[in-house]
Amino acid sequence: MRCEELYHLLNIYWRQEDQDVAFGLIATHIHSCPTCARGLTQIGRALIASDTLTCKQCRARFPAYYEATHPEFPLASMSESAMAEVALHLGHCRACREQYQELSLLSTLEEEDI
Repeated sequence: MRCEELYHLLNIYWRQEDQDVAFGLIATHIHSCPTCARGLTQIGRALIASDTLTCKQCRARFPAYYEATHPEFPLASMSESAMAEVALHLGHCRACREQYQELSLLSTLEEEDI
C-alpha cells in the first residue's frame, strides 16, 4: 500500500536542506492518516538509502511510536524527527512492519479489553 501524501513528504525529508520542515509535516500526517500510523505504507528505493535506523533501533522505538500515533491517549511522546525516521524505516522493512503491526494489534486488543 502506498500513501501518496507520505511519499511526497518523505521525498521532501530526503532533501537535506528541507528536513526540518519535513519532520513537522510528516508527524502531522502520521497523526491524521490511519494507514501511515499503522506503518502500512511502502516507499520507493530512492528513499530507502536515506534510512539511518537499524531494525533493532527501529523496534526499540515501537512503543513510543505507537503512543505518538494515538494522540487521543498520549502515554508517550516522540520527536518529529524520530517519528519520521520510524515511518521511513517501516516504509521499506517488511520484518519491522510486520512486527509493528503485531504490536499494534495487541495494543488495540488490550485497549479494548478483549
